[in-house]
Amino acid sequence: MSDNHDDRAMLVLEKAVYRAQAFLEKTQSFKPFLMILDDDGNIDIMENEVVNSTESYALLGDTLKIRIKESSVDVIVMVVDTLIPENIVQDVPSSIRLHLEEKSQVDKSVSARFIYVPYTLHKVEGEIFTKLHTPIPVGFPAEYIVKEK
Repeated sequence: MSDNHDDRAMLVLEKAVYRAQAFLEKTQSFKPFLMILDDDGNIDIMENEVVNSTESYALLGDTLKIRIKESSVDVIVMVVDTLIPENIVQDVPSSIRLHLEEKSQVDKSVSARFIYVPYTLHKVEGEIFTKLHTPIPVGFPAEYIVKEK
């Protein structure tokens, strides 16, 4: 992966984490959302009105599959507020989970990652802030940005 692709993925990841963090500080939770970076460097944010987090996330996945077929997609990040699986949790179970896939990784067997960003909410003088902890990456084969057969 070239530095340019690293930079593009990092840009989307950072924006996704900051967006989730802002929601956490405002409402102590957030609905799943999707960020797509196209080949021209534009970032689209997609959400839906589905209240159930699991259903909302699945619907975003369906939307993403259609979008990948219709246009150029370089990097995707699907974001959800979730607990870290027991087999990898460290000290903090709550996390912002980022599902990252990149076109530049399509030839690799481990071409996607869940990046769990553990967080804790703290109230100081009536204001809530989010403390982010060390991210935990977990690699797996891509689900959305895959080689054409």
